[in-house]
Amino acid sequence: MSRAADPSAAGQPQRREWVVPFMRPDLPSFDAVAPGIEAIMRGGTLTKGEELRRLEEEARAALHTAHVIGVSSCTTGLMLVLRALAALAARRRGCAAGQACPLPEPRGGGDSRDEVIVPSFIFLAAPAAVVWAGLRPVFVDVDPATFTVDPRAVAAALTPRTAAILACHTFGCPCDMAALQAVADDAGVPLIVDAAHGLGARRDGSQVGAGGLAQVFSLSPTKLVVAGEGGLVATSCACLADMLRTGREYGNDGTYDCAAAGLNGRLPEISALLARASLARLDEVVARRTSAATAYVAALEASGIGFQEIPAGCSSSWKDFCVAVDSDRCGIDREQMRRGLADHGVDTRAYYSPPCHRMQAFRRFFPADASLPVTDRLADTLLALPMGAHVDADAARRVAAIIRDLLPLRTKGRLP
Repeated sequence: MSRAADPSAAGQPQRREWVVPFMRPDLPSFDAVAPGIEAIMRGGTLTKGEELRRLEEEARAALHTAHVIGVSSCTTGLMLVLRALAALAARRRGCAAGQACPLPEPRGGGDSRDEVIVPSFIFLAAPAAVVWAGLRPVFVDVDPATFTVDPRAVAAALTPRTAAILACHTFGCPCDMAALQAVADDAGVPLIVDAAHGLGARRDGSQVGAGGLAQVFSLSPTKLVVAGEGGLVATSCACLADMLRTGREYGNDGTYDCAAAGLNGRLPEISALLARASLARLDEVVARRTSAATAYVAALEASGIGFQEIPAGCSSSWKDFCVAVDSDRCGIDREQMRRGLADHGVDTRAYYSPPCHRMQAFRRFFPADASLPVTDRLADTLLALPMGAHVDADAARRVAAIIRDLLPLRTKGRLP
């Protein structure tokens, strides 16, 4: 037995073997990728090769955008996009001269624009990217039904210092792009989307990805399209695409000179190959997750538990399936449900708790006398249930049955 698995090893917690793990990666079969891996290894081109080119080409078709740039992670993509804002503003007129540029004309603020409006109910990578880019996150509240950023809260937070709006397709639910774009256009600032959960999400039948200055997708193991680690930036702005391609190469434009500092944000060839095989089976993965989500809702809808609302005309990727556990309605709180499920071998997560405005790294950006009531309520009540390659409708019903047995209101005739 290895030290990591030995409960007697000093300072080592005992690893739990979950009956229902929180997630398992949705991966293509090894047979589907083995020939490509062998070809990459025999050829010796491990980065900047044909697999990356093909992934970017196939993703462009899926996302209906002019440019897709593969990067090492969604976080890297957000960092590079945010870092490019000032340079883009300086180049805007030149960019617009040759194409329909998605970057709006700034309205006031000048060089003092250093704030990015972002929901606090979001994965911490988003505000981390904002801070890394030398900007300040301005945290706003989310819609209580969809959990995505509230366009009215965004509009209320605009100031002459606003540099950008950063939205999110939360848990795979498409955010209100039309309303957010209207707010952004009126203020003359770019709209960027953390689309980490977005592959598999649709609006009016089309995969999300078009719209705004950029939408940035994740290819990490918890997502529906998996590269191991990786990300995709979708944009219709040729200037931004050019900056991103250079930025992911340390800032080297090929001349070994460096006009702007970048980083190593390259996506390896084997990761690109895995992502291509994963993207090809996206519809299958979405269908299974949708079936599981539907089963969860059908089994729990009479229990007093709350669910994320998906707007009309939209479909979620169901990257995560979260339930709201209100103790007044359910008879138990979120922590009691989490412990009860753990006792039955079911692993869960509390998303996003704490929310970003309460995290040590970011609380200095949030006024002490301000509040985000919807965000705080969601952070205190949401519990993410298992979702992934191992969760079909039957598995979801089994987890839901355990939850039903945990609810004391069952004895009051609330559940059938």
